[in-house]
Amino acid sequence: MRYLAVSDIHGEVGKLEKVLSEASYDPKRDQLILLGDYVDRGPYSRNVVAKIQALVEMDGAIAIKGNHDDLFIRSQYDSYALELWEINGASSTLKSYEGNYDEMRNHQKWLENNLKLYYETEDYIFVHAGLEPEVPVEKQEEETMLWTRHTAEIGLGKTVIHGHTPVETIAYYHDQVDIDTGAAYGGKLTALELPNHEVYAV
Repeated sequence: MRYLAVSDIHGEVGKLEKVLSEASYDPKRDQLILLGDYVDRGPYSRNVVAKIQALVEMDGAIAIKGNHDDLFIRSQYDSYALELWEINGASSTLKSYEGNYDEMRNHQKWLENNLKLYYETEDYIFVHAGLEPEVPVEKQEEETMLWTRHTAEIGLGKTVIHGHTPVETIAYYHDQVDIDTGAAYGGKLTALELPNHEVYAV
């Protein structure tokens, strides 16, 4: 089995489908791990969430929560989260639903019930933004996992794979790898294959 990790799709459903094709994704032999930020910025958030739901329910993909997903979810009942979401790209997500608020609420509920904060294997920890150095993963703050930005060594004996901070090409810092290559800003969407670190980008 190989792992395929993709992060920060941000409404770019075409890029997601193309990068999975480029990587010859096969759910029978691959564990797909999606590192969050499915919504906002790009034009097709609605389609991306529907695609993520299908990948999880039909293929057994692992879907991790990003900070934009968290704001999207909490905007239902938290006025501060709604305000932050509006500043951080809500308009493109709302537009993608074309007034179908029942579907949007169903997507928000599905994301709330199915997204993980992290996924850990023998060699890797997959998370949206990163981890606080030297803090066991089970004791990490949710805010850290969703929002942190740093390049320091994390020091937990595993490689941390994350997105959140846009980089031009996949960036290696000590024991962490940043795979957010800026799909939402006109950049590429990248899939990282592990353990051989093959890179696919569209």
